[in-house]
Amino acid sequence: MNILLTNDDGIEAKGLNILADRLEKDGHSIYIVAPDSNRSAVSHHITMWNINTLKKHTEKRWACSGYPSDCVCTGLQSDLFNVKFDVVISGINAGANMGTDIIYSGTCGAARQAVLNGVPAIALSLDPVTWNEETLNNMKYQALADFAAKNLKKLISLSSTQVPRIFVNVNGASRDSYLGVKYCQSLCIREYGDKLKIVDNGGVTETHFIPGGAVAREDKECDAYVVKDGYIALSRVYAEPLAAEIVDGMQFKL
Repeated sequence: MNILLTNDDGIEAKGLNILADRLEKDGHSIYIVAPDSNRSAVSHHITMWNINTLKKHTEKRWACSGYPSDCVCTGLQSDLFNVKFDVVISGINAGANMGTDIIYSGTCGAARQAVLNGVPAIALSLDPVTWNEETLNNMKYQALADFAAKNLKKLISLSSTQVPRIFVNVNGASRDSYLGVKYCQSLCIREYGDKLKIVDNGGVTETHFIPGGAVAREDKECDAYVVKDGYIALSRVYAEPLAAEIVDGMQFKL
């Protein structure tokens, strides 16, 4: 298969490179357009009024000054590669992208952009479980990369490029093996508890982001708890926003 890889952690990220190596072992043709540095939590940001620059690493590997969705657009809508891609894979991300995270995720933004461009897409993310320097430096990507490679055709079949378009969201904990795979239609609702601190820096008023903790509301069937229990959480996520029905009988004045 022709596979376009991207991420939001940057082109040098371990997760991206371990995944690329694993897929190449199965004989797939791997092409990469990824941000030139970390672009976490940029959601579906697309560069419209500025110019992005590309840096060539190899014929099939390029770094982009823009955002994850820019990388997907570059790979699919330009003549950089002139290849018909079978799938776009975003990741493996260093950090979970479950439930509420999907709104903010550059990883998921890239997968969303791919299906909007008519190519099946998979987002892969790894939960470090505990956020400290030692854990983050020793994330275990291989088991999730193996899962993606072994089940690639099945994962692609779960994506849809027809309206309503769907990308596949896959999360697992940082571990050497998994107990199994669970499909999660219930996605977690996060309470982040983030704050902004106002700081006067020599007459310049600044806002400093102070992270809270991404605590999931209790729901034993949701993706966050499935991952916590040692399983891979797999979900199908709509790319387009879908509106809920309005309350019956509501009247409006004109």
